Amino acid sequence: MGLSIIEQAEIQTLASRLDTIQSIEGNPMGVHQLVKGKTHAFSVKKIPGPAFNTVRGLNELDLLHLEEIFRFYKDLSMNFRIEITPENSSDQLFRALTEHGYYQSGFHNSFIGETANLKGQSQQSEVEIRPLMKDEFDLFASIYVQAFGLPGFTKDGIKQNNKVLFDVPGWDFYAAYVNDVPAGIAVLFIKDGIGTLAAAATLPEYRRKGVQAALLHKRIQVAMEKGAKYIVSETSFGTASHRNMERVGMKLAYTKALWSKFR
Repeated sequence: MGLSIIEQAEIQTLASRLDTIQSIEGNPMGVHQLVKGKTHAFSVKKIPGPAFNTVRGLNELDLLHLEEIFRFYKDLSMNFRIEITPENSSDQLFRALTEHGYYQSGFHNSFIGETANLKGQSQQSEVEIRPLMKDEFDLFASIYVQAFGLPGFTKDGIKQNNKVLFDVPGWDFYAAYVNDVPAGIAVLFIKDGIGTLAAAATLPEYRRKGVQAALLHKRIQVAMEKGAKYIVSETSFGTASHRNMERVGMKLAYTKALWSKFR
């Protein structure tokens, strides 16, 4: 399996999410996308930060579009981050970014596993995983906000931007319960035989209790049942998510270089 297929799964997941949010009447979140060659530039005006304001797939052959990509974000008055895989790396690409005032600001990891070789059943019997219902996205958003320490005013946006995906083919949402109390949430996206672990969060008081492990096992099991051959995901190096992915049998596929603008 080529590394480009892993990156493509990540791009498809983000594109599916943002296509759906952008389709909301009036585009209230201010979603904008630009595709040039194999490079995808994403932006969400109402959600600043690198998660949704990011360039994926940039490579040496698409350098002729670099000025247009930069102008795309300048016209939107949005900061953004560029993620470059080892496969797309080159001296010419890095020199071009440096000449435009960008620097490598960090790393991010992409993981992969074949579903047939992964652990699809949780050993945490006290953790129950249930499919999230359409009327439960207030719960989803509440857990997400608390888990990541986000401001309370972001809750409604998170609720709306996930609920809108509920009926979109390929998306599945889950909630984890400990002794019948909501403790965590997770998201799975499946397309072209690849399952993407799209998001996950656990309330602070329920960490180190096997909640995320159980959510991982559940999503792997569902992906396998739906015919996915591979599971992919992203996370920072050395985090609890990194360790959990390795425990279920996923392997580090590559580390991406993150590039940002000098301020």
